[in-house]
Amino acid sequence: MLFDAAAIFAGTEPSRESVPSPSEKRLVKFEDFHTEAVVSLKSLMGKVPNKGEALFLWTMKSFNAFTFIAYVCKHIGIIADLVFTTYSINERILAALRRRYDDGLIQHIHILISDSIRSRMPKVNDQMVAFADGRNITISYAWNHSKIILMRTNDHFFVVCGSGNFSENALYEQYIFLDDEQVYNFYRHHIEHCAR
Repeated sequence: MLFDAAAIFAGTEPSRESVPSPSEKRLVKFEDFHTEAVVSLKSLMGKVPNKGEALFLWTMKSFNAFTFIAYVCKHIGIIADLVFTTYSINERILAALRRRYDDGLIQHIHILISDSIRSRMPKVNDQMVAFADGRNITISYAWNHSKIILMRTNDHFFVVCGSGNFSENALYEQYIFLDDEQVYNFYRHHIEHCAR
C-alpha cells in the first residue's frame, strides 16, 4: 500500500499492518491536506503551501499554469530556478515570462515542451528560441504531455502539477500545489533525463 488515505484525512498514523516497505519509505507523507475551489489564485490570499503541505485546487474560472509563477514572484520573490513541462505555450504567456526574467524575478529557466510545437506553432517556437538565446534559459523537446512547474526560491521547493497548459485553458482545471524538496528533486531528475 502506498499510503493510507483514511489516515491522512483523519490525521492519524497508519496502522502497523500498513507500514511501508523500505522502497516505499521514500514516498512523502503530507502532514496537511487542503482542498479549495478557486476563482483565481488571489482567493488563496497570499498563501503558499507550508513544507509538507499540499493544496488540491479546482479552478472555477479560466487561468493558466503560468499564474502560479506570477503568484510565487509576487508573494515570495525571486525564483532562482524555474523548470516547467507543458504541451503548449502561447505568445502572451511567453511575453509575461520574458518580462519576469528580464526584471530579475526569475534567474534560470528550463522548459520541456512537446516537440510538436515546432510544427503546430512555429511562430511561437521561434519566439521561444529567440527568448532563450543569450539568457540562462534552456529548452528541451520531447513527446511530452505533462504539466509540471518546479520553482526553487531561497526557502522553498514549490511543485505544481495539474491539467493546465501555458496557454488559455478551459473553465475547469485541477492542480496540486506543494512545497517539498523530495518531490521537487524527483521531478527535476526525470525532467533532466528527458532532456538528454
